[in-house]
Amino acid sequence: MASPLSILKTVLNLNHNRMHVTSCETAAVTVHRFGETFEQTRIYVHAIPYERVRKLCPVCMRKCPGYDTKYSTESSWRAPNLNGVPVHICYRPQRIKCPEHGVLTEYIPWADGRSRFTKDFSNEIAWMVCRMSKSAVALFEDIDWRTVGNCVRAAHDRIEPDITARMHGLRRICVDETSYRKGFAYITVVYDMDRNRVVWIHEGNGLEIFRIFCEALSPDERKKIEIVAGDGARWIDTCTEEYFPNATRCIDFFHVVQWATETLDKVRVATANKAANEYDRRKQEFQKAEAEAAAATEAARQQRIAAEAELAAMPKAGRPSRRKRELQAFLASFAEAEQTEIPEQQRMAAEEELAAMPKCGRPSKRRKDLEAFLEGRLRSLPPRTSPSKKKGRPRKEQLSPEHQEVLDQLKSTAKAIKGSKHALGHNPENCTDCQTAKIRLIENDFPDLYRAYQLKEALRLILHMKDERQAAIELEQWILDASGSGLGPMADLSEKIVRHKDNILNSVRCQANSAKSEAVNTTIKVLIKMARGFRNTGNMISLIYLKCSDLVIPLHNRPQMSPEKAAAERKTMNELRKRRQSDPVPV
Repeated sequence: MASPLSILKTVLNLNHNRMHVTSCETAAVTVHRFGETFEQTRIYVHAIPYERVRKLCPVCMRKCPGYDTKYSTESSWRAPNLNGVPVHICYRPQRIKCPEHGVLTEYIPWADGRSRFTKDFSNEIAWMVCRMSKSAVALFEDIDWRTVGNCVRAAHDRIEPDITARMHGLRRICVDETSYRKGFAYITVVYDMDRNRVVWIHEGNGLEIFRIFCEALSPDERKKIEIVAGDGARWIDTCTEEYFPNATRCIDFFHVVQWATETLDKVRVATANKAANEYDRRKQEFQKAEAEAAAATEAARQQRIAAEAELAAMPKAGRPSRRKRELQAFLASFAEAEQTEIPEQQRMAAEEELAAMPKCGRPSKRRKDLEAFLEGRLRSLPPRTSPSKKKGRPRKEQLSPEHQEVLDQLKSTAKAIKGSKHALGHNPENCTDCQTAKIRLIENDFPDLYRAYQLKEALRLILHMKDERQAAIELEQWILDASGSGLGPMADLSEKIVRHKDNILNSVRCQANSAKSEAVNTTIKVLIKMARGFRNTGNMISLIYLKCSDLVIPLHNRPQMSPEKAAAERKTMNELRKRRQSDPVPV
């Protein structure tokens, strides 16, 4: 039967770390955290390295004589938890005197350098950070937030001590830049399109940063580079001409379509602004017309009141004067106009308003007016008396139903154009019914915007051609169509396409697609967002190397799947899912 110490050695992977366990004990430690004080149980394992790995120089791994016993107390290294209980490995290291490197602390087989964490613990932290936030890892492992990044960097340095080794054998590379801090800080990423992995990352962007990568390659390795893909940045062109004599410069499809989509969005914004301005203009026009009509009506009413007052003051007996006849004719014209104009809408509005009023209680003045108008005792419906001023946002002035209907139509059109960004950016075969309806609306009402959309789709189809000659002919025709479309943004895009025409056709000939590199950029952004930021850029780069390359983080007693096998598994599952979707559903 195995002893408890041997079981502990197996569970904590101490045999692999080449150490003997002398004793083990548990202790209750008082911890102050989150403003509270509580007792925490910890396991302390006292160990001694194997004799063959004692007194070794940590630089050259040479057996050296002891120098002194400087450390009077034991040092501890944090190990992976045991059923949620923190484990610490304790040992009293010794200083040695190397004939080449001088006085140093002896080599510790289970830790790196001056780290206070074991190798297994750092690997476990790095594996967890690749899949969850740093804050969650720090809380779960009961360590500081900054310590998580240091463990990630230590694990990467141990797994891949020489980064330049992954630069050997490069043939097709893709260069891109991505932001990692609100668009103000960038990193340059070089991606190997043949082996689907990140080969080089550096903080910053531009010509000088990319030159660091180019100068890190030997002259023979530079000559082996066949394709340099990326966007239309001039610093990529400059370094390609300077360092890679046999390379073909390609502008990948993604960035060209992105240019067209951004140009289309400029046309969309201009069209939306035009529609919004048309809505504002028509609204002001309608408000002005109705205000003038209301003013004219009020002036006529005042004239009628004055005429009635003047007529009432005149004597009724005797022969009517010329002025009295004029006043009677003036008032008779008003009566004819009121008889010819049947207030049908007013009658319907009065009936609805009267039906909404309560039937019990003392009738209000408004109710009496409505009843008198419906019975014919009033020629027109008197206006509603304005209520007392209340707090809050004032009510908008209501226009006539005819004018309001026109404004509602203009408003809905402007809103549809404003919300059509995703519909115009999607491929037609991937659009939903709602997005297709928006495109049909644009086709009927906004020919300029629809023309820009057609140009964007035509450019996308050209870039997916396999024949370079046919693509060149179609691209030349597209440039003529875009320059003669009468759309300023599309004309500017055509000039940009002319400048990069050769590199775009190179992408068609070589079929250089940077879709995977763009997916890596998305993974980097998600990784940084999930980690909740980095104080040290080196820790962030180490995490990107671990996540976006073919490195495998070793975990004790846990088999790890290689990146190639994981990619094959994902491909198999995707094919199975597509096959299930294509199979007819049994009735």
